[in-house]
Amino acid sequence: MNHPYSKKWLILFSMALGTIMVPINSSIVNVSLPTITSFFSASVSTAEWILTSYLIVLLGLVLTFGKLGDLWGRGRLYIWGLVFFVVTSILCSIAPSINLLILFRTLQGIGAAMMISVSLGIVKNAFPVQERGKALGMYAVAIAAGLALGPAIGGLVESLGGWRAIFLVNVPLGVVSFISCYHILERGDRKSVEWDFKGTFLQFVGLFLIVYFLNIIEIPKITLESSIIGIIALIFLILFIWNEKVSKTPLLNLSLFKNRTFTAFNTSLLFNYLCMYMILFIMPFYLKMVLHLNDRYIGLILAVSPVVMMLMAPLSGYLSDKIGSRPLALTGSLICAGALYSMDQLTLFSSAYDVILRLGLLGLGAAIFQSPNNKAIMNFAPKKESGTISSIVVTMRNLGMVFGVSMAGLLLHTTISSTLLEKEKLFNLAAYDFTQGMHLVVLFGAVLSVAMAVLAVVGMPDRIYRTKKIVKEVKNITLDSIKE
Repeated sequence: MNHPYSKKWLILFSMALGTIMVPINSSIVNVSLPTITSFFSASVSTAEWILTSYLIVLLGLVLTFGKLGDLWGRGRLYIWGLVFFVVTSILCSIAPSINLLILFRTLQGIGAAMMISVSLGIVKNAFPVQERGKALGMYAVAIAAGLALGPAIGGLVESLGGWRAIFLVNVPLGVVSFISCYHILERGDRKSVEWDFKGTFLQFVGLFLIVYFLNIIEIPKITLESSIIGIIALIFLILFIWNEKVSKTPLLNLSLFKNRTFTAFNTSLLFNYLCMYMILFIMPFYLKMVLHLNDRYIGLILAVSPVVMMLMAPLSGYLSDKIGSRPLALTGSLICAGALYSMDQLTLFSSAYDVILRLGLLGLGAAIFQSPNNKAIMNFAPKKESGTISSIVVTMRNLGMVFGVSMAGLLLHTTISSTLLEKEKLFNLAAYDFTQGMHLVVLFGAVLSVAMAVLAVVGMPDRIYRTKKIVKEVKNITLDSIKE
């Protein structure tokens, strides 16, 4: 259903305002983690679960809530998720112990999954096809803004009100978004259906074990514990796929992936976020430990890519409405490949401006790629499965985030030991070894970006085939008419 002009843009604003809290809360805690660790006299390994618990639940439940949104009503689920997110944010701010803080962050991840699993589908259904690219481009700005502003907001708020105040940032945003959403979002009709409890359980446990495996894996050797966890995670995912094939009401409609265009664009989205998060993970180390820059400048430099994405994503979405998704997805992929390959030229003697130019180019490529790519995926979605498709997009994005950090760490540790990475600064041979590891990371990202470019054109033969099929059918009809 396409809404009147003012209403559809109000829906987009409400979704963006609420959704921006999810990426902000994926990164805002990072700045305050040392302070929280010291406040509760906790170990670093325990404090890491403040971040990991949120991500695991968000990743593990997004498909479940995407399906539930299609059955229970996407607007209804989003509003409840928004309320739950704000309430748990308040609980995080008053947590009396680190264990309760981890618990409340886990609950906060549930609210985040409820919101972000259906928000893309709500935006997609609010706009006609000819305006969808522009709308999804502006929606992408909210994601990029959250990633860019999270650390900066966290640092500023903590300096003014302490670490507990960083969780209260969600309250005013959430209240404004709730008031707007309560009045404009359609609740939809509730549908009664047999729920795929097996699929929900297998999918959640499988993804949980993957994230856990990536957090305990030891470099350069693989321990017996991590090997066992990895094998069990693989078994659970295989069982999930098997269950979805035989279930009458599957959590994930695997037949969607039979369409190679849909599969190609989702895979390329995974690759793009994997590339972005490999760089976001490794670049702070390079800037601080090799180039010896001040923390304040590091934060500003890291904001370059997300800021460029914020500025360019609406234009990219607008252009996709005019010329289609594939040319832009292809162009954006090649720009990302060029930007990542150029990072291979960064050395011990590079300047901050060398890094800024390359990060800006990477942000430009990602902006040109992501909006058309998301549009192509969402245009494929039948309206009744918009929530499911939206949750698949979110899952790909979060998997890219998790795998990006893991792959960057794996490649980096092939050239430098973890002991050296504990130092504040690196010099001479140690700094050289780090840059060699970084070069492996960026070259791997460049290869993935080239793969994205290939995937961007994979669906073209389908269109040619359909055209030939239509022409053949028209000819047959014409011949039949002549015979008659």
